[in-house]
Amino acid sequence: MKDIRTNVYAIKVAPLWEANPNTQFILDPYVATSYYTSYLTKIDKFFMNEFKPSLKKCEDENIDANLRIKKLNNAFLNV
Repeated sequence: MKDIRTNVYAIKVAPLWEANPNTQFILDPYVATSYYTSYLTKIDKFFMNEFKPSLKKCEDENIDANLRIKKLNNAFLNV
């Protein structure tokens, strides 16, 4: 029962990572790029809740884009 969710196509690969990697054959380059991009750019709800006050403050003070990025970087580093 403990191996019920193991990816059967990665039986030889799983011990190398000590995990259950989700490997798939991808035939369409657009689909691969779309999946990869959406995975890299997804925003965690925790971080979004941390950034909301900084974003609101930037909008209220009408801060330019460069300073806004610096403030968001500081908010990210202080989380």
